[in-house]
Amino acid sequence: MVTSPEQAVNLALARAPILRSAEAGRRAAQGDLVQAGLRPNPEAKIDNQSFIASGPYRGGSPLETSLGLSQRIETAGKRQARVETAGRALALTGLDVEAARLDLVREVVRALAGAVASARAVEIGRERVRLADEVLRATRARVEAGREPLVQQRRAEVARETAAVGFERLQREAAEALRALSVLLAAPRVEISAARAAWFDNIGPRPDLAREPALPSSQLDRARLNALVDQRRAELDLQRRNAVPDVTINGAVSRLREASQTATGTAFILGLSVPLPVFDRNQGNILRAGAEVNRAEADAERGRLYLDASLTDGERRLDQSWRAADSLRRIVLPAAGEAAASAREGYAAGKFSLLEVLDAQRALSDAREQLNAALLEMQQVRADIARLRGRAATPTPASAPAGRQ
Repeated sequence: MVTSPEQAVNLALARAPILRSAEAGRRAAQGDLVQAGLRPNPEAKIDNQSFIASGPYRGGSPLETSLGLSQRIETAGKRQARVETAGRALALTGLDVEAARLDLVREVVRALAGAVASARAVEIGRERVRLADEVLRATRARVEAGREPLVQQRRAEVARETAAVGFERLQREAAEALRALSVLLAAPRVEISAARAAWFDNIGPRPDLAREPALPSSQLDRARLNALVDQRRAELDLQRRNAVPDVTINGAVSRLREASQTATGTAFILGLSVPLPVFDRNQGNILRAGAEVNRAEADAERGRLYLDASLTDGERRLDQSWRAADSLRRIVLPAAGEAAASAREGYAAGKFSLLEVLDAQRALSDAREQLNAALLEMQQVRADIARLRGRAATPTPASAPAGRQ
């Protein structure tokens, strides 16, 4: 039995597969960071000359045997730039994990509020059917007594059947809301108690929009946008450094033998090789990385505008839903309840017509539905605003391993 948002959130955080997926992404980025800091492996080489020969060299041992090593030396700070890029990516995945957690919290609270509102709607629909049954019984009695025409009974029957159809629809919607909540909680079945959901009815004081601060730069989504731009810039720097050729140092020891096999000797060989950047200067990767920087900067600007607009809209909706819930609960619902009760009593006494009774009942049901909808919107908007105001520490890229080439 789920009775509070805190309980539902704790269940979701302990079970939700999406969090495990986000954590796996962060561990993968940690592996990239480790790999980025590794130097190139040396290469061993052995050469035999005249391994297969003809003429006077047939059947003899090789004329020259060389055993050597080669090592590629990265230039232009490539390894440091690679580590910087991987560190930026790791910082971004850390923010992604936190964003996944906050998104899950928001969706769970919204789904739980939706399930409670659906359960309340079912109770309102059930009460609508009960009141329609009462009016139908009273109408039948008046028709049998000859005080009402038969058409009034038909009207009451239509109102009752309409209420019954609406009640069945509300039951289906409530079941769908529970299934949506169970998916978020990763549970095969979830039960809630709408009667015990005091948190759902708590509207609190009216929101003071003048005191609400704007979203700071440390806000999670802003931090993610900035971290993505930093990562793209680091990738551009890495691609520019990759345009500088690496140097390969070769060293070998050669044992030499003449064809007569009467003289041998040993030679030490040292070599240096550098690729000539004539055709491939990494132009395409640099161009792509630069375009990715421009796109990330544009997306960040658009994202910041969207976040500010979403917060403004959320605060406006919260104020509107709070005022609606407060007015409906204090003024509209009590008045509608008194009017419906008076209409039913007056109809039984012959003081009011059936149409007046149906109108009063409809007004009462509508007021209950409007209050339920206002409470639902208020709780869901609160969850949206809490998600928007989620904060995260400014990401710091992982440092490079000690020592530089």
